[in-house]
Amino acid sequence: MANAQGDPSFPITQRTGSDSLANAIAAVGRSRPNTPEHRAAVRRYIIRVARQKGWSSDIPDSWNSDGTLSTGGS
Repeated sequence: MANAQGDPSFPITQRTGSDSLANAIAAVGRSRPNTPEHRAAVRRYIIRVARQKGWSSDIPDSWNSDGTLSTGGS
């Protein structure tokens, strides 16, 4: 996911700390536009990056692979 300048909106370079997977997961609700579809797209991006880096176990259990939430939220 990139912003208007082409920079990553959710940079993920490490598991914790700044530019981390943990921060990206926490920031999904602040993504813009704040729609269920966009939040699902952000989750799919985060899931993809986590898989590439071998950090799939850090993805919340409530996230489905299509970016939706198994708990019924958005």
